Amino acid sequence: MTTYDPRTEANIATLLPKARAAARAFMDVAVPAMQAHGLTLKIICGTRSYTEQNALYAQGRTRSGPKVTNAPAGYSLHNFGIAWDICLFNGPVPLWDSPLYAECAKIGKAQGLECGAFWKTFTDEPHYQVPTGLTLAQLRDRVAKGQAVV
Repeated sequence: MTTYDPRTEANIATLLPKARAAARAFMDVAVPAMQAHGLTLKIICGTRSYTEQNALYAQGRTRSGPKVTNAPAGYSLHNFGIAWDICLFNGPVPLWDSPLYAECAKIGKAQGLECGAFWKTFTDEPHYQVPTGLTLAQLRDRVAKGQAVV
């Protein structure tokens, strides 16, 4: 098993086992692809609590800063342990806008992941998730009943 930087490893550890495996498989291909361009790829976010999600949702609405999500708590797959966000870095500098996110998205799509780069309304290039075939309402219901998400 390949290990990554401490931040990436900590975020992978927050995911459910199926998502952990998917995130590692993605990184195993995407990291060398980005290294070929002189960039570092990290997973900068994994599972979020409802409190963390609501804080992000408030940003650009009731808190300062740009909007970063359209999903309040319970409406993001980050809340269910099956989604993560990546960031490309040029040395220590994060690249929030790079055409190389499209290359990462192609890698994720080839592995059967859903990527926010392909969303129609709120494009979210750094976002990846394991498809479940369940609606958010079904996911919330499963969590409330103590059932497995994936």
